[in-house]
Amino acid sequence: METREIVDPEVFFNATGCLRNLSSADAGRHTMRNYPGLIDSVMTYTQNCVAASRPDDKSVENCICILHNLSYRLDAEVPNKYTQLNHVARNAYVDKTLTGCFNNRSGKLENDEYVLPIPDEDYKPRGPSWLYHSDAIRTYLNLMDQSKKDATLEACAGALQNLTASRGLMSNAMSQLIGLKEKGLPRIARLLQSSNSEVVRSGASLLSNMSRHPILHKTMAPQVLPDVSRLLAFQSGNNSNFGDIMSSACYTMRNLIMSNPQMAKPYLTSSMLNNVVNLCRNGSCPKAAEAARLLLGDLWSHRELQGILKQVRKPSAGLFLILR
Repeated sequence: METREIVDPEVFFNATGCLRNLSSADAGRHTMRNYPGLIDSVMTYTQNCVAASRPDDKSVENCICILHNLSYRLDAEVPNKYTQLNHVARNAYVDKTLTGCFNNRSGKLENDEYVLPIPDEDYKPRGPSWLYHSDAIRTYLNLMDQSKKDATLEACAGALQNLTASRGLMSNAMSQLIGLKEKGLPRIARLLQSSNSEVVRSGASLLSNMSRHPILHKTMAPQVLPDVSRLLAFQSGNNSNFGDIMSSACYTMRNLIMSNPQMAKPYLTSSMLNNVVNLCRNGSCPKAAEAARLLLGDLWSHRELQGILKQVRKPSAGLFLILR
């Protein structure tokens, strides 16, 4: 399976199509992760196609969708180098919280409350370790640059979304690899401009995950806020992914703006704020409505932004009624 010459292309396409379907179920996912050589072969085939400038080879879509599915709940289901570090971090956090008599913070461990070194990678990854290796991340980002197929773009973003979804060290490390080491933010932000709502949803969810990590805020803000704010300003509710897209965009905007409120000013346009206020009233999208209320509440909590909010929303008292 490692090169195109080993097996007939049509046979390979049909075989990977079957594996794509099987990998979407829990049992199939667990079995395929542990099958010797399977992940290695799928990843190698994909990388060979990228290197040969064949990003839209018809089997690449199947391979990327397999890798996307196998990365689902990876941090929770597969013991990895981050598992032990998470345990160490949680123990250190508990020790820290017990040192003071009057702690006004909750006992909940957040992903940005501890810093541990990112473990060294395997020089030659095998099996499941491929799924969170920097070479895999680089392959996904290269495909985002090269592929014209929406299903491939969605699967690439979806795989990265899975790797950044947890609240542990893996999410932090993967976000740093994507945003800082591999400089992938512009490629992800471009997904928000797609006419395909599935691609937009995957890109928006990935950015929302990454925006939880303060170490990325300074780098993320100028690279993604323009596209996120345009998404909030102009996204219409005529697709089934509207709620997911808008809630992810609100959380990304909220996380990045709160790290530097002054930086928010160019993006607080009338059209964006009107859309966010209307979103708060949207009874058909409760998840997005809650995210919009949190965004507006945080904006209002900063005095330097209140003037902009008052000016933009001057014709209507809707904003202030929502914030009461």
